[in-house]
Amino acid sequence: MEKIERDRRDAGAYREMESDLRDAVNMGRIAANLAHDADGEPPVCEKRNLALFAVYHLLEMLQSLERKYEGDGWHASQEAS
Repeated sequence: MEKIERDRRDAGAYREMESDLRDAVNMGRIAANLAHDADGEPPVCEKRNLALFAVYHLLEMLQSLERKYEGDGWHASQEAS
């Protein structure tokens, strides 16, 4: 019974993280497209600035997702349910 409860809790936690994961994947696609478009442009231009913004925003999103995964925050939120 304990294993079933743990599996149910973990499944809920992964479902909870699904949206963040899909957002990060989409941001990765955006960053890759912007970086491709900015290739060969002068060092200071709008295309390069957008590409850099997207890359750093993706990093922030991935770090947040990593904290959710590694931390016990999602376990705690499921236990409270």
